Amino acid sequence: MSDFASDVTWRETLISAENGKLPQSTAISAPLKYHQEIIEGLSRVILGTYRPEHPDLLVIGTIEKPPVIGDPDKPNYEGTCRWLIENIALRPMEGSRRLGIIFNGDKLSKPAGNSLLKLTEEPPDYANIIYLMEDSNIFLPTLRSRTSLITITLEETIEPKRIPLDAEEWTATLTNLRKSTSDKDTITPELESWSEYAVNEGNIDLAEKIEKLRIISTRKNLSAPMLSDLIIMTLMEGNTDIEYILDDIR
Repeated sequence: MSDFASDVTWRETLISAENGKLPQSTAISAPLKYHQEIIEGLSRVILGTYRPEHPDLLVIGTIEKPPVIGDPDKPNYEGTCRWLIENIALRPMEGSRRLGIIFNGDKLSKPAGNSLLKLTEEPPDYANIIYLMEDSNIFLPTLRSRTSLITITLEETIEPKRIPLDAEEWTATLTNLRKSTSDKDTITPELESWSEYAVNEGNIDLAEKIEKLRIISTRKNLSAPMLSDLIIMTLMEGNTDIEYILDDIR
């Protein structure tokens, strides 16, 4: 099971949808990479299955951009706001429900959003309207007030890393750290990761030494190059008197 699939908020959303308790007009704010998984999951519980070509699954917009209003007399009418309004009004072709999905709901233009106001406020009794977005703060207020917002803030789990083992690994690690930041914002998290790995391995002495370095790294008067030198002398070269070394390199 993926981290997203086991997320509490997402599981509660699926249970609500399966029990017919999900509000008919719902906005879901989640990281973009999970939007397709949201569509598939909601399709399975609301429509009974997921197929991209399912006649009761009506998707407008794309993963890259929001839908436009649309004009039935012009090409590319399918997948537009007016196309959704027109087609979701039809009775379900399979089962008892229809599902309308709006990609990039937070990026809808005001005219496009206005065209969806009535549908959002009064969807057909057999339909669910889902706005997918990354940032609910920029969701049009007129639509926001007509939807129930679900926010899924999934934090990715990062496995702790061991400290480098030899001179070659140390050189590569410190080079990357110095390239990736002009301050200490990358070095401090790296120390946190090393410390966690040492604890997990039962190497408490090493973990304590790394933790001292992490605390020192938060000092505003210590530059990234100075911190890198301190890391080399204590972890790579094996010196133990961190405070003495710190006074020496200042």
